Amino acid sequence: MEWAALKSKQGRAAYDAETGDLRVKFSGSAPVRHADIPPHVYQNLLETNDPHFYYQYYIAPSRVPQARRGPISMITYGLKLVLLLAACSLLMATDLDPGHGGVFEESELRSN
Repeated sequence: MEWAALKSKQGRAAYDAETGDLRVKFSGSAPVRHADIPPHVYQNLLETNDPHFYYQYYIAPSRVPQARRGPISMITYGLKLVLLLAACSLLMATDLDPGHGGVFEESELRSN
């Protein structure tokens, strides 16, 4: 894949016709990969006078997310889940009737 300059001179694009993979890079940002892009969409991107608008409207929704999550990221999500569960159980424990220590007698339940 070879990079081609876009008309705005602030971006470049590389396209693989066999796989339909497109990589787009605008100045000040990292290259972004897109999958299954038809050849005419790539051609239109090269020919348009406003490639940034064309990219945002027609190509950006097909962005391929990065599949890798590092171990630190997974640990962070795990800790957040543990804290959320602890907060929920604390809220449920304090919601009980403080006068009886959270224990209700059978006669109290029947009177209501």
